[in-house]
Amino acid sequence: STLRGLGIPPHSLLLPARPAAAIASAGAAMVCSVLGGHFALLMQALLFTFTCGVLVWKKYMENSDRTWFEFGLDSSKQIAGAGWIHVANMVCAILFAGKLAGVDGCTWYAANIMIDTTLGVFVEWCLLKGVQLLLAGLSCEALSVLLESGSYRDGTGNFRPAAYMLQMAVWLFIVTCMKISMVALMQAMPVLVYTANGALAGFEYNAKVKLFVVMICVPLMMNTFQFVLTDNFIKKKKGDGATSDSRGLQDKDALLLQHELRP
Repeated sequence: STLRGLGIPPHSLLLPARPAAAIASAGAAMVCSVLGGHFALLMQALLFTFTCGVLVWKKYMENSDRTWFEFGLDSSKQIAGAGWIHVANMVCAILFAGKLAGVDGCTWYAANIMIDTTLGVFVEWCLLKGVQLLLAGLSCEALSVLLESGSYRDGTGNFRPAAYMLQMAVWLFIVTCMKISMVALMQAMPVLVYTANGALAGFEYNAKVKLFVVMICVPLMMNTFQFVLTDNFIKKKKGDGATSDSRGLQDKDALLLQHELRP
């Protein structure tokens, strides 16, 4: 009766008070973050392994004369671009987490992947074609030969390191331009992020489950599409490859012919 007179319920003495810090940490534990400790690092390692596996699978499935060496050079451009995009997506997920009501870092990461692997691939194709058309319009024949996507050898079959390094630099520039444009698009149209958030709403009950879906399941579907499609337009085309290589072969044949005609 004394306790009731003071306004204190008797049953409250039976329940230990929870510290405010414990309540806050419990709430934070339910928020999915791309920097969630060892589990998040494991998910990123699995994502990298999966990325390499998809490209190797495509090489086994394709029916072309592309050598494993050329495939490795093509794939290195894709892996470098994908690695750079992964870092950019992580940064976006960290910086933009909480900027929109009810949207965490995992949702931002997933939204970036969904847009990069669809509209972003089309933007990359347009930028690559634009670079090639620009060089052709400026009559930069020597530079056009070096930047002929997927062509890394001269007419005699020797590997040209300069061609590979220039193509890598141009591809990373294209990927960067694409990423900037996609981030600007999501900032201008937050409905895209909210749509991804709605698609992931069923996994809010467990942060680790949502992280697994975002880091593994979503890339499993979207990155496979991206890698296969991108590989089709960055590798050497049979007709295009023949143009640059044939120049060198014709020059070599001309030299041989002159040597044979010498008295």
